[in-house]
Amino acid sequence: MQKFTKSTLSSLLMSSALGLCATAGLAEDDYILLDTITVIGTGLPTEVMENPASITVISAEELKNTAPVSIATLLRDVPGLQINEEGIERVSIRGETSRRLAIMIDGQKLIDHTNYGQPILVDPTTIDRIEVVRGSSSVVSGSRAIGGVINIITKKGADKPFELSTTAGYMSATEGYRASASASGTVQTASGAGALDYRLDIGKMDQGNRKTPYGELDRSAVSDDNLAVHLGYRTGNHYFGLKGQAYDLAAEVYTGDEDFIIDLPNRDLRKLSAFYEGTDLTPWLNTLHVDAYHQTIDREFSNDVTVAINPMMSMNILSSSVDEQETSGLNIKAEMKFSANSRTLAGIEYEDDALTTDKQTVTTVMAPVTTVRHDEAKIRTLSVYGQHEISLSDTLTANLGARWYDVSADHIASVEDGVEGDTSSNSDSLVLGAAGLVWSPNSGLALRANLSQGYIYPTLGQMFLTTTGGGVTLEGNPDLKPERATTFELGARYNAGATTLDATLFYTDATDYIATVSDGTTGTYENVDQAKSWGLEVYAEHDLDLWQMTPYVSLSAMRRQLHYANGYMTFDSGTPDLSGKIGLRKDWTLDQVSGTFDLYVRGESGVSYRDDSGAISDSTAGYGTLNLRTDMDFGNGLSLVAEMINLTDRSYTPYGQMPGAERSINLFLTKTF
Repeated sequence: MQKFTKSTLSSLLMSSALGLCATAGLAEDDYILLDTITVIGTGLPTEVMENPASITVISAEELKNTAPVSIATLLRDVPGLQINEEGIERVSIRGETSRRLAIMIDGQKLIDHTNYGQPILVDPTTIDRIEVVRGSSSVVSGSRAIGGVINIITKKGADKPFELSTTAGYMSATEGYRASASASGTVQTASGAGALDYRLDIGKMDQGNRKTPYGELDRSAVSDDNLAVHLGYRTGNHYFGLKGQAYDLAAEVYTGDEDFIIDLPNRDLRKLSAFYEGTDLTPWLNTLHVDAYHQTIDREFSNDVTVAINPMMSMNILSSSVDEQETSGLNIKAEMKFSANSRTLAGIEYEDDALTTDKQTVTTVMAPVTTVRHDEAKIRTLSVYGQHEISLSDTLTANLGARWYDVSADHIASVEDGVEGDTSSNSDSLVLGAAGLVWSPNSGLALRANLSQGYIYPTLGQMFLTTTGGGVTLEGNPDLKPERATTFELGARYNAGATTLDATLFYTDATDYIATVSDGTTGTYENVDQAKSWGLEVYAEHDLDLWQMTPYVSLSAMRRQLHYANGYMTFDSGTPDLSGKIGLRKDWTLDQVSGTFDLYVRGESGVSYRDDSGAISDSTAGYGTLNLRTDMDFGNGLSLVAEMINLTDRSYTPYGQMPGAERSINLFLTKTF
């Protein structure tokens, strides 16, 4: 097989994109949903077609036809989104690291205080749909949304009184499995005045070491366990609900170095949430939504590294951390309509996030030296936000929004080797804004312009904690400022006839990036770096009536420039210039069985990362893999999804990930009773 280089990937992606964009006539499709109503872009219920933000919705139908190996596999083909693997999968958008991304489950944030970023702690078989905002969105979605937002909406009760669903899957590359079962339904109350819906989910996943064309990757296993419950009650135009979740995640981190061992034995989420939604409560109050939640995340981390001091002597550093994070949140928002041509959203959100951490470091050269630390810290965030939509004409709609933040953080306790240390605090208050304009001359075309801002407050770890990892000790900095970003976008959506197109041009200017400043053994955090990013994201497809096939492309072309504190600038930022997926999809029916074949190439260009000295600290070659996915619906609630990955058994390593799996298959069978 011919080597898949950056130039061949570029030619393939661009020629497919241009060919699809030039095709006339458009039609609805299940794979890119422009008529889906979502609130994540503006806070107001708006179709994706007319949303000023860059929105991707992965529907229940598309999720059903994708192997639920992990959340990352469901999100992998969203334009501008990359996967990061460090034992636990995380995602990034438009080159922003995972910690600069707002991750939500049912609109409620998951929060992480490490430098790695927040993993998505939810079983993929429990998801109803996923909504993704690409680009800064802290006015609508709150703090952390510099790179974007991922909101995962979980399933509720089935439409009938009782439904049982089971899913079983096998992943050959890891000799792993995922199994899950759910019982759900909706029943009328005895009086007939209301309806109760319920759902109970249980699931387990276990994957061994990944097999690649290079060989087996030692210490790359991962597992999770999930238990979730939902109860809802609807009476008239009022809906009340409770959700509970217990999710446990464990992983080994592949480093490729036997002298560098990382273990993540526990990342356990316990969550209880309650919500209320009232609709059409008064002539001017369309919707009132209240949700509250309390969650804890228990995290355990261990790091064992050995480094040579000289040819005759080495140093071993064994560090461990046991963290407990406790978060409570309340969000109240109201959608109002004071005139025929406008809608207004107003809301208030409060978040109380506390962290207790116990760390131990054992450094051994001639004899072991042990350091033990205990820290407690807290962040409280209050914000008030609003969004106003006004129809300037039959074809032109404007959106204006703002959010005021008031944040305070306190280092409550600091003890090292039994000696109490100094504590400190940090606070911030500011206003962010957003504005959008959408012109829709007809139902099949929408042109949009959008300006939005992003904001992320420093983590408790960055401000207050002392951490040791990889042989480097980092001290917190209580004087850190929040990171900021502003995103400008121009976009076009077209959906009428046989072709669908969603294209975005974007530019993001980010400042006050928090980076580590160290001498190789000790360091701290500083607001020293900046980044400028610009690019093009395209999803396009065209239905070919003659062969009943649909060629499609999902493409991201991007340049990202890092500005370091010492004045050095580079485009080698760890972000691929080109990434995406090109495929050919065909629906088919045979007697009582129907399904889809999807043959596609997924790849990205070569990537390098230069540090502030100009030296390349990491790089990977470009790659492309040939893959085949098929789904089959046998009727009577029985369906099958099969994914044949890396059909040519190509050796490749995506940037920020482990080496890719060998030729393998993911096979999932679902039965609903």
